[in-house]
Amino acid sequence: MSRRREPSRRGFTLIELLVVIAIIAILIALLVPAVQKVREAAARAQCQNNFKQMGLAMHMYNDTYKQLPAGWATSYVGGVTTAPSPGWSWSVIILPYIEQGALFNQLAPDLKTPGGPPAANALLQTPLSVYRCPSDNAPAIHPGFQSYGTSNYICNREVLGPDVNNRPTQLAVQRIPDGSSNTFLVGERDYVNNIAAVWVRSSVTSGCFEGRPGPRINPKNTATPPNSGTGTNERLAYNSLHTGGAQFLFGDGHVSFLTDSTPGDPNDPFTSFPAANTNFTLQNLQHPADGNPVSVN
Repeated sequence: MSRRREPSRRGFTLIELLVVIAIIAILIALLVPAVQKVREAAARAQCQNNFKQMGLAMHMYNDTYKQLPAGWATSYVGGVTTAPSPGWSWSVIILPYIEQGALFNQLAPDLKTPGGPPAANALLQTPLSVYRCPSDNAPAIHPGFQSYGTSNYICNREVLGPDVNNRPTQLAVQRIPDGSSNTFLVGERDYVNNIAAVWVRSSVTSGCFEGRPGPRINPKNTATPPNSGTGTNERLAYNSLHTGGAQFLFGDGHVSFLTDSTPGDPNDPFTSFPAANTNFTLQNLQHPADGNPVSVN
């Protein structure tokens, strides 16, 4: 009787196996950036939605009180300026308009005298997603700003105030001389390359609640670490972890992404307040009344 031969089975050679592994590695290398781009696009969209919520809240406040919320609650009565530091910021003032009325009532901020917040407690460390950019994985509590709750959004103090003498500006949307569509209300700042912010006015630096244009968007804070508190002059800049630029809320409620190449005055330090009155795009968008035309998509 003859035996039937089983067909021989040949496995992969070492070279074939290495080729397959190399192909898989190439595919993964191509896939990872695509996944990262999708994630960043989603984070940028959520960040834009945060801006829109803040814009709507500011307009609702403006409709109620006939003026925009103060960047930092100060007063000027009988020739006396009251500017508590720590103090209450714009982020606290609009809490009732971003569905955080319960937190606002628990904080019970004195905005008329005005007073200021106590030392950081559980309420003042409440994580508020509307004040956090999804691209930035900063801690919920900011160690550089008296342990208050972290935020990624900063206001244009030239509009919301207070002025250089810490007196309220009391400017309304409809009274912005250069037009609400040509003026920043809010920008962003990250925690990786800069100091981010908090949603009260910390006494460490006014950079905790406000931003200034300076020469450019997205400079690197050279302090060590960059998010340590005051740091260098870049602490007052607008920064983000979005690729190639940062997002801004304008007075009319629209949100625009400005690229890193947006012109700023190279001779205007970030610490300058008000910013230099020169005809550069960033300075024009910061100033509410410089009279210079500006075009931004």
